[in-house]
Amino acid sequence: MISAEENRLLTETNPGSPCGEMMRRYWQPVALCEELPAGGAPLKMKILGEELVLFRDDQGRTGLIGLHCSHRGTDLSYGRIEDGGLRCVYHGWLYDVCGRVIDQPGEPGGGANKGAIRHLAYPCQEAGGAVFTYMGPGEPPLLPNYEFLTAGPEKRTVVKAFYQCNYLQGNEGNIDPVHLSFLHQSKATSIPCICRSCINI
Repeated sequence: MISAEENRLLTETNPGSPCGEMMRRYWQPVALCEELPAGGAPLKMKILGEELVLFRDDQGRTGLIGLHCSHRGTDLSYGRIEDGGLRCVYHGWLYDVCGRVIDQPGEPGGGANKGAIRHLAYPCQEAGGAVFTYMGPGEPPLLPNYEFLTAGPEKRTVVKAFYQCNYLQGNEGNIDPVHLSFLHQSKATSIPCICRSCINI
């Protein structure tokens, strides 16, 4: 049994936490490509404790930026895809996939200081039917060249599941063979499995 402190060390993934900082140094899957069709609505999401919005601009590029507009904090998941970015519906600030403000309607000088604003943004790459992001410091490493990421659509199945639990809890059942021999002795068992990885099987 691990202590409460060890549990926090292993499971907390918010910015600044040891595990969160470690996980940010790897590409993380955040969505299925099919969830971002051309012209589709932005997706509100929470990744490693951060509120973000994922979108595909009108040139087909994916962007993952901070959920709240740098101007007045409006939820950008209600924004419109247009003119090379994601436009806030409140005052029309337009963000590109890198978090740059590329249009500031109504601002003095037509937004002469927009270049000084840098909205939170993380790089994205698409591979194997999924969208990945790198949330760590500096330049991102190369996306691993795993075979399942390079296989054609006819040779892969990409699925997404949402569990209201920590990543470690979600994986625990996958690496716990002992519970299989007791809880899953037969299909006729009337005891449902309560482990996170077996829910909905």
